[in-house]
Amino acid sequence: MAMQLVSLLEFVLFISGILLILVALIKYTRRSQDYQSFWRVFVNRLKEGFSIAEFKLYRLGVALLIFALLVRFVNQLFFPS
Repeated sequence: MAMQLVSLLEFVLFISGILLILVALIKYTRRSQDYQSFWRVFVNRLKEGFSIAEFKLYRLGVALLIFALLVRFVNQLFFPS
């Protein structure tokens, strides 16, 4: 039971993180009309930079992805398949 809950938590955190990052990038793209921003964000070359709301969404998405990786590590450590 605990293994299934941890696996579900991992999946939800991962998907939520990806979606928040995509939402932040879509909001930036619509605001700035910079359609290459999806690639530029990973090399830190955005033209105008994120607004505060976009930055918060992006950082929350990254934090959720990191937390999902930690949950995955704990899942594999305590509940090996």
